[in-house]
Amino acid sequence: MNRLLAALGALLAVAVVALGALGGSTYWNHVQLAGEQETAAELPGLAKVQIPQILGYEYSHIQEATTKALTLMTPEFRKRYEELTAANNIFSEAAKRKLVSQVNVVGAGMMSTHRDSGSVLVFVNRVVTDERKQPNYEGSRLRVDYRKINGKWLIDEMAKV
Repeated sequence: MNRLLAALGALLAVAVVALGALGGSTYWNHVQLAGEQETAAELPGLAKVQIPQILGYEYSHIQEATTKALTLMTPEFRKRYEELTAANNIFSEAAKRKLVSQVNVVGAGMMSTHRDSGSVLVFVNRVVTDERKQPNYEGSRLRVDYRKINGKWLIDEMAKV
């Protein structure tokens, strides 16, 4: 009888642990799915607002615009962005040629979603004019990777597709 009670107790303990694991797994899957849905709902609209802030500028205010744009980036991407703009003399060229870059996001959609990261495909029309006021039109597709840091979505990478 004691053996039967011991076996029944062990079986009950295993059942409780298995049910706990199943419940925990179900809860975690729900949290992940809810996070992915939240990401998909938020990032395309965010990209539509932020990409013009990063790629658009007026030569007379380019330093100020870039300083604001840097706050939208992860520290790693911010460093690469600063290195790229310095290596290509973006500020001095823009001032010298009196460039104005107007950016319009014409579409954005999710490529991948996770609870704390996501990638957005962004369709951009850009018009760059110089002191001669001759517009140069450019259309492009960008993959914009986001990462959530301390509850805030920041751009982690941006590349032409």
